[in-house]
Amino acid sequence: MTPYVDLHYFLFLLYPLAALVVLALFGLLRRPVVLLVSIAMLLFQYGDPLGLSESTVAGLGQLGFLVVYATGSVAIVLAYAAIRRRHAGGAPFYAAIALALAPLVILKVYPLLHGFLLAAPASTTSNGTVVLPGVPAVTTGFFDAFGFLGISYMTLRVIDAIIVLHDGVVTGILRPADVASYLLFAPTISAGPIDRFHHFTTSLDALPPRGWNAVGNVDAGIQRIAQGFLYKFIIASLIYQQWLTPAARHHGLFSSISYMYAFSMYLFFDFAGYSAFAIGVGHFLGVRVPENFNAPFLSRNFREMWDRWHITLSWWLRDHVYMRFMLTAARHKWFGGNRQRAHHIGLLLTMGLMGCWHGLQPQYVLYGLYQGTMLVAYDVVERWNKRRRVLPEGRLGDVLGVILTFNLFCFGLLIFSGWLFR
Repeated sequence: MTPYVDLHYFLFLLYPLAALVVLALFGLLRRPVVLLVSIAMLLFQYGDPLGLSESTVAGLGQLGFLVVYATGSVAIVLAYAAIRRRHAGGAPFYAAIALALAPLVILKVYPLLHGFLLAAPASTTSNGTVVLPGVPAVTTGFFDAFGFLGISYMTLRVIDAIIVLHDGVVTGILRPADVASYLLFAPTISAGPIDRFHHFTTSLDALPPRGWNAVGNVDAGIQRIAQGFLYKFIIASLIYQQWLTPAARHHGLFSSISYMYAFSMYLFFDFAGYSAFAIGVGHFLGVRVPENFNAPFLSRNFREMWDRWHITLSWWLRDHVYMRFMLTAARHKWFGGNRQRAHHIGLLLTMGLMGCWHGLQPQYVLYGLYQGTMLVAYDVVERWNKRRRVLPEGRLGDVLGVILTFNLFCFGLLIFSGWLFR
């Protein structure tokens, strides 16, 4: 059963949420509860004891892989923490990163090598697949046998835990239960947002919110879940039924433009709805899940857009890919010490990896490179305009920037949708 997609899941969700409210009111919402509730939710989600899923066997297969991957990942993090205390060299760090990445890389590469993964449908998101008329679907047999929903997100969490240990952000003896809670945190396991290990453990340190202090968490959780219903089941559903699906039935320039805007609006409200659900359920567990969207379509440029769109992913990539690339380039004097050139290559590398993280199909790779190119173009134009003072500034410049950024970003989402590769 996929989280947050239908009423059945929310009817099930009432039981753990009600239990969490009672535990919080009596000051019993503690570290072990977070892990136990997450495990119970995941067992229900993948095990499907009520037979609500179309393929219970596939769900059990994913559950088995999830157990193996999570157990192995906890072992990698704990082993690296133990080695890090004795040996601060780079070899164990890179070995731990490679081991954490290996299952995801295999999952992305193997199907392409064997030629049975078709082009992604026009409405594929990182949360699931919506098949539109006339659009081919992805073959999922390999995913059912090897992988589980949310492996891309969990891989980033494993890597984050290893990196903060390497950087000394987290010190001391790790609790295995804390690492397991972080990796298996049920509200965010399938579609994010991507929390950081240090932030997550800090939230656990603040438990339990006792007595009436827990009411604020419950109230905030209800509000965010209500926002998720508004975004996903009302606005996104209406866009899908009344705009996206009709637009997908036609061809031509104007139909493509209509589809581009429909898909962009649908993707935002659908994905922001998922994020709101995850944040809301996180409140019940006493964990402040980070925000993932902040009015992205009001961004004045692409740099601002990636501070507002899929925030947890873009900041993860900024901290763990871009900044490390820039520091390494400066240390080794790559590009002849030309910081601007290193900056541009770092942007292309970071966003290219972002595209590959979604998948290795052409639309995802091209989407990542397109976003990197737009960030480089903005940097070049901004530097040029500082010297020439040609483009308007102030309120007029902001309005023009919002309009241009919105349209260019929507074109990027059209690439991501697979519409151009039909």
